[in-house]
Amino acid sequence: MRGKVTRKEQTHKRARLHSIGRPALENRLHWANQGLKTFHGHGDLLMTQQSRRFEGDRHVRMLFRQLPGAVWTTDRDLRLTYVAGRLARNVSVHAKPGMSVFDVLGTREPTNPVIACHRAAIAGEPQSFEYEFNGRWYKVFVEQLTTDNGDAAGCIASAFDITDQRATQERLARSEALLAQAQRVAHIGSFEWDIAKNSVVWSDELHRIYGLEPGQFGGTYEAFLERVHPDDLERTKSSVFDALRNGLPFVYDHRIIRADGSVGVLHTRGDVIADKDGQAVRVAGCCWDVTKLRETMDNLQRARSLLEATIEATADGLLVVNREGRVTTRNQRFLSLWRIPPDLAAENDDEKLLAYVCDQLENPDQFMSSTRDLYDHPERESVDVLHFNDGRVFERYSRPQRIGMLIDGRVWSFRDVTEREKLLRRALFLADATRLLSSLDVEPALDSVAHLAVPFMGDGCAIDLLGNGQPRRLLVVSREGMEAFSPELHSSVMAGHSTIYTMGARSCMAVPLVVKGAVAGAMTFIGSRMRRYNEQDLEFAETLARRAALAVENARLYRGVQEALQSRDEFLAIAAHEIRGPITSVHMAVQGLQKGKVSAAAAPRILEIIEREDRRLARFVDELLDLGRMQSGQMHFNFEEVDLGDVVREAAGALSPDLARSGSAFSISTEGRPVGQWDRFRLEQVATNLLSNAIKFGAGKPFAVAVREHEGLATLEVQDHGIGIPPGMLNRIFDPFERAVSVRNYGGLGLGLFIVRTIVEGLGGTVRVESKPNAGSTFTVELQAERNS
Repeated sequence: MRGKVTRKEQTHKRARLHSIGRPALENRLHWANQGLKTFHGHGDLLMTQQSRRFEGDRHVRMLFRQLPGAVWTTDRDLRLTYVAGRLARNVSVHAKPGMSVFDVLGTREPTNPVIACHRAAIAGEPQSFEYEFNGRWYKVFVEQLTTDNGDAAGCIASAFDITDQRATQERLARSEALLAQAQRVAHIGSFEWDIAKNSVVWSDELHRIYGLEPGQFGGTYEAFLERVHPDDLERTKSSVFDALRNGLPFVYDHRIIRADGSVGVLHTRGDVIADKDGQAVRVAGCCWDVTKLRETMDNLQRARSLLEATIEATADGLLVVNREGRVTTRNQRFLSLWRIPPDLAAENDDEKLLAYVCDQLENPDQFMSSTRDLYDHPERESVDVLHFNDGRVFERYSRPQRIGMLIDGRVWSFRDVTEREKLLRRALFLADATRLLSSLDVEPALDSVAHLAVPFMGDGCAIDLLGNGQPRRLLVVSREGMEAFSPELHSSVMAGHSTIYTMGARSCMAVPLVVKGAVAGAMTFIGSRMRRYNEQDLEFAETLARRAALAVENARLYRGVQEALQSRDEFLAIAAHEIRGPITSVHMAVQGLQKGKVSAAAAPRILEIIEREDRRLARFVDELLDLGRMQSGQMHFNFEEVDLGDVVREAAGALSPDLARSGSAFSISTEGRPVGQWDRFRLEQVATNLLSNAIKFGAGKPFAVAVREHEGLATLEVQDHGIGIPPGMLNRIFDPFERAVSVRNYGGLGLGLFIVRTIVEGLGGTVRVESKPNAGSTFTVELQAERNS
């Protein structure tokens, strides 16, 4: 046999036995114990009398016989003097008076708990212990049995079968252990509040949740409130008292302050327990520590909010469709890109969305085919370009939506690349146009650009160039099948401003070709019937116009260079001719003199020829030197008081041989006093060049020179009646090397009038010409008498 001894025991230990269901039996046992003590104290006679009393008490005997255990007494040698109960009948050796405890137990081992407890009881130490015997568990109580004199006579003992109770307690203990373990794992603690006693009991796990050791909690409602976060205190009180007032279960969340000062979050559920009168007597419930869950949920909410904000903030339209064809996520950008109405979007049906958007595309069949193929092969990724009927262009990206390794749906992303495509096409167009405009033959280049611009920039293009201030329509290009058009040049363009305007039902725009701040031409575009030009279109047209204007300027510069080269060649030819003529004349005259072939009468004439040709060479050299000084800005003036009339008469005198040879008669008239602060030498050059010009181109007809002064303004006017000047040359004859007639018919370097203009302007005056072909020319020089400071 095996047993467990618990050494206790004062009288209150037996009271524990009463609490588990044997109060009447305990009273009877105590009375029986007193009787047995008397029996041992007075001998056999007394025992006989006492036995008769027991036999007379039929109920007591029946009680002891049916006792689920046993009652017995022993003497000091542990020999049974009385035994009753089921246990006594069920042992292997039938227990009866006269037998010893050793015989019943089958052992004399002093460490046996039954034997040790009996001996301790005889020594005056009451014993109680649990003992397992024949597969059953018993609760055993053993006390000292005394005589009337108080001497130890033996033991009185009782044993009760607690096998079922023990099994129940073990199940309860296992359940409590499992509950405590579950609470630890789930972070759920339990509580109970006895309202009348204001006693609050917490489970161990609830202590741990609050950061306390078991037993550290104050155990009152007020102690609980001290642990509640101040911001949640009123709500907590309200939740509890609402439950007490209504007698209903309650649920609420609140924050707590743990022992270490950290904040936790509890989810509390409880119920109110009422008595038979409906009065609340207890509150019981549990608290779930949801601190980490709340943090996780908050983080999840923040992540979700961030994701939603990111999805809405992106410039791409996003659509997520699950495997069943339902839309699970979309952003507003997707709806606006595809122009999907809200009621259709709210249905979240991908098939209906596909049917709605197909009509917007240039190639809906290809779009549907590629979409179906991706749905049939969920693992594929794709990138393609969608072209819309209205000219928009989208890039479409698609990839599977995965949750772990599982494909849960498909993600679609749509990016509006219309502007990017437009910029790319415009960049390519400008590259092609620039290549065409690189030609120095500008008119064919502009024609090629106009054909390139139709239909890219519209249904028609017209280009005008300005010459002599007047526009000239260079070309008009129209789209094939379009009615012919020839738009007028808009007035804003002539003023150098780009503009958008309408012509009938069509939108038009015109941009000027500006070269060095001046309008050199214009480009006019007419849009298609559905197109309306905007500021971006106008900016692009201006970019094209700047490149076309640059091509026009380059062509003009090239033409100017070519003309300059031609003028240089002509100048060299003229210079050679002008130098060779005088040299030849001088050479022949010198040879005649050297050989003595010249008579004395002809000698003066020969010397005159040499002198004349010498003057021509000197004048030629002076003009070249003056040209160099004028072009380098190194011409200087020596101002003094000069009489313009005297200068003209001196120049005429120097040219008398030329006048005589030309046969032209001339007259000089003077009015006023034409005296001013001028450079005499340079003024003489002006008069000489103008008179030489009249002699050379006067066709032998008379010419007149007038010198006048009026209110401080001196005027020199040279009027001839010769061949005149063509209108187109009036603005050019004052440029170097320019001439209005062929060099073959008229000699000279073409510098005379250029020198005249340069000197006159250097003296602060002006020079102008009026002429008609075959009617002569009039050159007028005006000079201020007083020199401007």
